Amino acid sequence: MSENNAHLGETYEQRLKRFNENHPIEVIETVINSMANHFVNELRAVFDNPPNRQTTLMFLGTHSIALTISHGIFGEDGLKGYRLFLQNFIDGKTPDTQFSEIAAEIHEWRNVLAHRWINVAGHSISYNFDMSEGWVRDGEFLILNPQVYLNQYLKAFGAGGRIYRYDQILTTEEEYEAAKQRFISKYEDKA
Repeated sequence: MSENNAHLGETYEQRLKRFNENHPIEVIETVINSMANHFVNELRAVFDNPPNRQTTLMFLGTHSIALTISHGIFGEDGLKGYRLFLQNFIDGKTPDTQFSEIAAEIHEWRNVLAHRWINVAGHSISYNFDMSEGWVRDGEFLILNPQVYLNQYLKAFGAGGRIYRYDQILTTEEEYEAAKQRFISKYEDKA
């Protein structure tokens, strides 16, 4: 029998009670730690087999993380939330690792992968695992190194990673409470 490891140990009612009765940090860290321990852990393996890299799964997974966190922390969805997530948690120090600069293109590409599959956007984006940069432009083409992009995510969720410094964004009890309510709302949404 398979298990959904993201929801082990608590019933829906128990978790909702814990979320509602505790400080917002309880909800925020449950979501972040669940992603780090399960979702991010699964993403680590997507490029382990170079002849069969799971790039599509990587983009779908990282985007799911970004949109979930950006909704809860920033109260923003879609491209705006995605860009905020990249700026605050993923962007590196060098221009080629400033993925927020190409957020619109990555966001559109993820939407193609998730909802449209074959689309004109696919003619202007390419992957290059061998280049050292995270991304470059070559004329009308955006060339991404998916390994560099994924490494930024893994770093953000690693020990002392930037994802755990959300307290630099949520600085008042009102902001914490609003984030708590957004995460709870997302938890209860039966999509």
